[in-house]
Amino acid sequence: MTVDLAQAVSYIEEHGTELERARANYVLYGTRPERSVVLALGELQNADGGFPFRMVKGNPTGMNNTHGALLRLEELGLLDSGMAGRAFEYILSNQRGDGGWDEEAAVAEYGPPPWACPGEIRARIFLSAQSAFWLAIGGFEDRSEFPEALGFLAEHQGESGRLEGFLHTTWIATSAFLMAGEGYNEAARKGLVALLAEPLSGWVDSQISWALHCLGMAGLPKENPFVGQSLAELTRRQSGDGRWASEDGEARTVGAVIEVLKVLKLYGELPRF
Repeated sequence: MTVDLAQAVSYIEEHGTELERARANYVLYGTRPERSVVLALGELQNADGGFPFRMVKGNPTGMNNTHGALLRLEELGLLDSGMAGRAFEYILSNQRGDGGWDEEAAVAEYGPPPWACPGEIRARIFLSAQSAFWLAIGGFEDRSEFPEALGFLAEHQGESGRLEGFLHTTWIATSAFLMAGEGYNEAARKGLVALLAEPLSGWVDSQISWALHCLGMAGLPKENPFVGQSLAELTRRQSGDGRWASEDGEARTVGAVIEVLKVLKLYGELPRF
């Protein structure tokens, strides 16, 4: 069974926004985004370098949304831009004394989701895993903030390998451990064991692709059992109209399609078109 790439691309073209089509064009063909797309993202960025809660101009900066903005910049080939540099500096300057991160207090009055609630430990571990992951992707492994973040995450990893809180935290943190190399090999191994123990039947498509993106960026090969099973599951799950499901609902379906195509390309599993 193979993915129907033509159908997936048609779905994006028919249902996607300008930003989503730009993401797909870079992911699939390496086409740099139009200036209008870059400017629109840049106009959202707050003066502190972070991005606003729910990506609404004028809202206070959200740590979670800043991580999301870096993902968009990566999908547009803009991680080397000044915009990304300012976002990285925002993350680096907001690490807490225990090595972790927290959501901005000002976000609390906006009714944030559980993974972005200021002061909530599950949110803190999730945001810290995200920060560590992006610092490694951005080339900041030699900064003291990175090993401090790894230490914070390791403190919250159970014997099963799973980190406290959301399952997402485990695959993100495991990817950071993988990129840390020696010293965190055992933490990474335990994290992979924990992920493999979670039946994929309980995962939404976009969760599988997110895990594969993180692990793939960390260099985990497709020969790894979790990767191989996950790639096969994504291929099997494509709908007749080309889509995959998003855990965030119908409004994020196009994003889910882009993310699946991205990981299939990352692992050399994208068919010719």
